[in-house]
Amino acid sequence: MTFLSQIQSATARRQSEYIGEGRYLCELLDFKEGVSRKGRDFVVAEMKVIDSDNPERHPQGAERSWMQMTDTDTAARNVRGFLTRALNVSDDGLTDDMIEAAFEMNEETGKSDLSGLMIGINARNITTRKGNLFTVCDFYAVNQDVTSLDG
Repeated sequence: MTFLSQIQSATARRQSEYIGEGRYLCELLDFKEGVSRKGRDFVVAEMKVIDSDNPERHPQGAERSWMQMTDTDTAARNVRGFLTRALNVSDDGLTDDMIEAAFEMNEETGKSDLSGLMIGINARNITTRKGNLFTVCDFYAVNQDVTSLDG
């Protein structure tokens, strides 16, 4: 197969970035599990920016991703926290059925049933013990009719 024919038969790569420092209102596009090129399992929330505190850097309609590698000691807590905010339920209110449903693919759309939900994000940078910059995402539940950070 020539390179030209490879391009012709390929699917375009999603143009998404990880969440950077700032405040966001996002619509969930998908929520799923995957495996990285290095063979590490992860969970990813793919989102579309509805509003942000920096529209030049994070414009409306831009796609952003939050990825959690599942082999870390905080992974289960982080994903559970994300789900409680996305579903607007307490930790005690998050049932096993709700968790399973979040990871199931809708037969019609091919995406998680979380798709279409709105979620708020406060993202801040920290320096890790190893001296690396890392963005911590604090998710929060929002009214599903909101269309701006001020709404």
